[in-house]
Amino acid sequence: MYLSLKSSNNLPLYNPMYNIHRLKEIIGKANMIQFCLIVLIAVNLTKAIVHLPFKILRINDIQFNEPLINLEKPVLTVDLLLDILVFAPIIETALYQTLIFKFTKWLNFNDITIVLISAVCFGLMHNYSLFYMISTFFTGSILMYTYILRAKYRNKPYWSITLAHSTINVLALLMLLVFEIL
Repeated sequence: MYLSLKSSNNLPLYNPMYNIHRLKEIIGKANMIQFCLIVLIAVNLTKAIVHLPFKILRINDIQFNEPLINLEKPVLTVDLLLDILVFAPIIETALYQTLIFKFTKWLNFNDITIVLISAVCFGLMHNYSLFYMISTFFTGSILMYTYILRAKYRNKPYWSITLAHSTINVLALLMLLVFEIL
């Protein structure tokens, strides 16, 4: 006799597709605090994984533009804090998630294509250095994918991503100021 545990929708619990479906549901339905923590963890794990090969192989970064904050001697002003923590997340979410999502859905693009378009635009806009662009490509893909999940559950996708983006920026600022790393 074969005994197997079943989920509520009659899929076996060890089924990877059930686990992926459940994770999507958790992300889509999470409250704002849980959602921001999930996105913050996902983005920072991804950044660590992306930067690891560059560190191991000792590949130097290529600078394109000056960063908003001088990394040698960071100085924060009220204007800069408002830009990084409020205005950038609001505007970037409107442009690189909401606008792209609505336009590409109107054109009947699939979710993977939408994520790639959004991530490329998001990465290219953060053109301080090559590593930063690569890192923000993956951040943009996480933000767009979670936007899509939140939209499917009608769970405030715009404000969820805006708040998560601001949370990511807060942690980056804290790491820069406290640990002098980025």
